[in-house]
Amino acid sequence: MHRIRQFIFHEHTLVFMFCMAVITGPAISVLFAYDLSQFNDCHTYLGLAQFDFEQSPVRRFRVLIPFAASGLNYLFGGVFGKLAPTYFTGDFGLPFSFFFINTLLMSYFGLLIYRYCRAYGLSTYIAIGSVLVMLTSRYTIYLSGLPLVDSLFCVTVAWSLLGIKEQNTPMLLWAIFLGPWAKEAFIFVAPLIFFFSHIDKRKLALYFMLSGVLVFSYRYIYELYAPPVFMSGLKADMYHIYLAPQFMRVLFSFYGLYKILSNLFLWILIPVLAWMFIPGYTSKLWRGSDKVTKWFVVCVFVQMLLSVSVERMFYTAMPVLCLWIGMSANLLKKVYIQPEK
Repeated sequence: MHRIRQFIFHEHTLVFMFCMAVITGPAISVLFAYDLSQFNDCHTYLGLAQFDFEQSPVRRFRVLIPFAASGLNYLFGGVFGKLAPTYFTGDFGLPFSFFFINTLLMSYFGLLIYRYCRAYGLSTYIAIGSVLVMLTSRYTIYLSGLPLVDSLFCVTVAWSLLGIKEQNTPMLLWAIFLGPWAKEAFIFVAPLIFFFSHIDKRKLALYFMLSGVLVFSYRYIYELYAPPVFMSGLKADMYHIYLAPQFMRVLFSFYGLYKILSNLFLWILIPVLAWMFIPGYTSKLWRGSDKVTKWFVVCVFVQMLLSVSVERMFYTAMPVLCLWIGMSANLLKKVYIQPEK
């Protein structure tokens, strides 16, 4: 009983439960309201969960969450189906299985962001406030409530950043071996682990080689036996480079800027106020950031150049965005709030 009480009231458990409490209601409202048949990504992942592999050449390799949702639906789909609102059309058990898994993963993502902010010296209260930036972002609700797979990618990104900061070997190994399965964009995050982590470079080379062999063997077998599509997965990924000039116009337009900042909305006022009222704010923030966070921002920017959904790629920077806003709030606190005596 003592161990159970210790676990329940542990700092990290409480943060995880807080994240889940904030996410669950809005996320299930999104699931209730969305017409999933009109969302191409949802159609792909629901199809994969039903073992229909004739899907988008880019998305059809991301099977971990669809297969997990399929297994959960197999076990509890009958129970989940009874929870469907009367106006929901089609099967509810499978989308609810996605919601269940994604909500857990996004709550864990919130916990990882909390730990990341704490690792940079932010207080408990400011770290919790920083996590709220993620929890109240519009994309958090979509990624939690809809049949999507971005939640696992967000977790692998947070594992990479926090693993480097805390020198946590198991966390980095999980990122190395699960990241490429979560999303192909992990290739932009992997160099951070190789160049900035504490793990010996020879071991890292071996780990990445093994991870690559597993992923490309799987993709080769997949394309060998799965129904053919218009172009192979590799060609479809490379086609994004051809479209980069078109994506760049979106990125640097007013509409693109609005889409990017819509991940933060009013939270952007905190760094704006810090910039307006704290002398030398930019240099203080720059000194408080390390090489990993700076290069990570570059990696995210490259991803945005290769994606039509710039705001969705920008969301992957959420750990650093939360840290940035938390550090800005901390600077404002130091300057304008009387220190306790």
